[in-house]
Amino acid sequence: MSNKAPSQPLAMQSGVDYSAYHPQNRDEIDLFELLAQLWKKKLWIVGCMVATTLIAGIYAFTAKEQWTSTAVINAPTFNTMANYYQGFRLVEGETDKPTTSEDVSIKLFQQFVSLASSYNEISQFVRDTEYFKTLSSGMTPQEQARLLEDIVDNIKFAKDKESGVYTVSFPALTAEQAKMLLTDYMSTVNKNVGKIQYSQLAAQIEGRKQSVENQMASLKKIAEEQREEEIENIKMALAIAEKANIQKPDTAGLAKLDSSNMFLLGKDALMAMSSSIEKQPLTLSDKYYELQGQYMALTGFKSGDEKAQAFSYLKNPMEPVTKDKPKKALILVLGALLGGILGAGGVLGMGAITNTKRSESVSN
Repeated sequence: MSNKAPSQPLAMQSGVDYSAYHPQNRDEIDLFELLAQLWKKKLWIVGCMVATTLIAGIYAFTAKEQWTSTAVINAPTFNTMANYYQGFRLVEGETDKPTTSEDVSIKLFQQFVSLASSYNEISQFVRDTEYFKTLSSGMTPQEQARLLEDIVDNIKFAKDKESGVYTVSFPALTAEQAKMLLTDYMSTVNKNVGKIQYSQLAAQIEGRKQSVENQMASLKKIAEEQREEEIENIKMALAIAEKANIQKPDTAGLAKLDSSNMFLLGKDALMAMSSSIEKQPLTLSDKYYELQGQYMALTGFKSGDEKAQAFSYLKNPMEPVTKDKPKKALILVLGALLGGILGAGGVLGMGAITNTKRSESVSN
């Protein structure tokens, strides 16, 4: 019987474990198998892509479009608000530091922006348009409210921080409607601002007229009282002259003539003065005539609210050349991509299920 030990397998003799390399090779094989599965089912994947692209195409070509018209606005120029500024200065009157036209322009523009960007103003305008009435026809009150909310939320006022100008955006179903609605809205708000400002101006003018009229009445009363006092002084001087039998002026050496020594003018002169002073028009101060001019200007002021402009266009509303949505090309691409993902996912999922079942059958 031989004592030689039985020979060991080559792997054991060499001491190298080749099994460690098997998983990597298996991973490479699995990757190729996956690619092979996808290639075998390429028609299925293409079919999924075609189906989802068709669905996306149906949506893209049937969904409601949205177009947005924009305008860029700034404070009004002097020419467009000259009438309002004239009235404003009449109310302000004479002052050392009169309000400039730039100050009034900014005030009007701020009022316009405040009103134009308010929810109440926008919603009221939209609600009254034929555009909204057509869209909301047949809707329930709740549906109309949601539609109104959606339209209003898409109307934007954006201020440029550097220049201070505003960009106004108004959406609609067509480019023409978007331009028309934006133009009408700007005009409507401008008229409303004009009504508000001119209503306030009219009240201020009436108040200013009343104030000027009261000042004029006070100055006139003072002038009348002064004349009455002067007449009374002449009468008293005449009475003294008659008692003293002073017929002719006796003012020799007199330094100053006043009510206390007026009788020295003599009876004849005083009688002539008494007769003429009552026939003369009332002597009024320069201040009275200055106020009278202001009153006439205030009375003659004519409101130009229909021509007043609370803003100016830097860019007029125009029909947009591109729509906001739907983005047909993007929707079609995303539809095809989704179909590819779903198709490939389905193939790989079915392959995984098949491999699992095969492994279970082998182990059994």
